[in-house]
Amino acid sequence: MKTSTTSLKITVAGIRGRMGESLTPTVALDFAEIFGTINHGGRIVLGTETRLSTPAIKAAVISGLLATGCHIIDIGIVSTPTTQLMVKHLKADGGIMITASHNPIMWNGLKFISSAGIFFDENEMQIIFEKYHQLQHLKKSATTIETITQNGLINYASIEDMGLLDTFPNAPKVHIDSILKHVNVDLIRQAKLNVVVDACNGAAAILDPILFEALGINATLINNEPNGRFTRGPEPLPENLGALREAVRQHGADVGFAQDPDADRLAIVNELGDPIGEDYTLVLVMQYILKNHPNPKGKIVATNLSTTRAFDDVAKQYGAIVVHTKIGEVNVSKALMHPDALVGGEGNGGVIIPAIGLGRDSFAGIVFILEYLAKEKCRVSDLVKSVPAYKVVKARKDLSCPEGILAALDKTRQYYKDAQIDETDGVKVIFEDSWLHVRASNTEPIIRYFAEAKTVEAAQRLIDPIF
Repeated sequence: MKTSTTSLKITVAGIRGRMGESLTPTVALDFAEIFGTINHGGRIVLGTETRLSTPAIKAAVISGLLATGCHIIDIGIVSTPTTQLMVKHLKADGGIMITASHNPIMWNGLKFISSAGIFFDENEMQIIFEKYHQLQHLKKSATTIETITQNGLINYASIEDMGLLDTFPNAPKVHIDSILKHVNVDLIRQAKLNVVVDACNGAAAILDPILFEALGINATLINNEPNGRFTRGPEPLPENLGALREAVRQHGADVGFAQDPDADRLAIVNELGDPIGEDYTLVLVMQYILKNHPNPKGKIVATNLSTTRAFDDVAKQYGAIVVHTKIGEVNVSKALMHPDALVGGEGNGGVIIPAIGLGRDSFAGIVFILEYLAKEKCRVSDLVKSVPAYKVVKARKDLSCPEGILAALDKTRQYYKDAQIDETDGVKVIFEDSWLHVRASNTEPIIRYFAEAKTVEAAQRLIDPIF
């Protein structure tokens, strides 16, 4: 389920658009009114990150929720996993996170959260998608408010039942406290690790100081003003981590961490200032959890189809069962709702620890990596050497029309017709020691190409014929 690539993006990642173009306060108002109606004027947690367009979008969302009788609990500037966790903690009926995650500064969006603390799934987003387009159709026909309400698209509250607006400023501390219950804080503190963190001028700039103070670590924080003026590309890819790499070398740090604006992704830089690759954030956290579990055999770990094969290799070493899902955090979250699930996430640096919460959480990733280093008394490069080594190549192509992705998938399917193909999500071509995955992005109007092999050259050779 996707809208036209030239308009608003509506997917399992929520809605995203360029501010002032496909996304405006009016659009945000419509979605907030629909969400408020679907939740029957329930209790809704509202979180935001730091983008410059957020105040305008937030005002519209608040108006829409209040008009439909919702009781809003505004938790301020927080990470996406904080908002997800607070929906559960406050026993709310749902939540909205105003964010465009790793997208460039001109983007913003809304992520819709269910009472389970996970994003809306494809079916739930389809309902919102259909209601939104029905609403636009009625508006174009110069219909009345009575017609809109009679169609059940929006239920405005009576004056007596108008929504309430409360605040809960303690959400960041509640989030950090919930994470630290699952690690040995004393062990981490005693290790006296030298840490550098790049918060990307996003929500992490609010939570990182709370985390490191609780851990007793005097971390060096860069890009740590929560002002939304991103001084680097917001996606924590190696090419965007120049300042972090230099800071790690300058301070002789043991490890460097990079987060995206809503702090659900985590990238790691080793003690030499070299990025280890986003996939290996998840692999190392999973390895540590399985290694220290009293009986990991038969436990469930989950990830999507574009995550490194090293994830499967490590899970196999400990007898864990790997569940592969479609791309989209909610799909992994649902797999991790199983009582035997221990850890999972996505190869973009998204770590999910179901004992803490069902959302990708960079702060959970940080503390488990720190505990791993403290317990093993080793370097990040040593941890990376302990897991199978693969090389990932990622490419992207602008998607000018919906038919473009169909042509790309068909080209991949035809070129690799003699190989094993998985069409759960786009087209994934599987070989003995490599794979290629082609699919439409959930967050941007692009086609994504992922390839993994033992060498960069071999991975690139998989992409080249069909790019």
